[in-house]
Amino acid sequence: MVTIIALLSVMNLNTQSAINTTSVEIQNIENKIDETKKQNAELSIEVSELSTYERIWNKAKELGLKLNEKNVKVVSGQ
Repeated sequence: MVTIIALLSVMNLNTQSAINTTSVEIQNIENKIDETKKQNAELSIEVSELSTYERIWNKAKELGLKLNEKNVKVVSGQ
């Protein structure tokens, strides 16, 4: 009887240890997910800032591009 109780106690401790290890791993993964979400939000803001018409126009001027209305084609929406 004592052997069975000792065996069950060891199994219970082993299970609790596995549960704690898994919980720590889950917390680490959730932290990584939160960090990645923050990075994605920051990158989305950066894309929005870099995609402004004024910035693109200034960059085009730096590269020597000019606005030539003869080369502009209007495409009707579908």
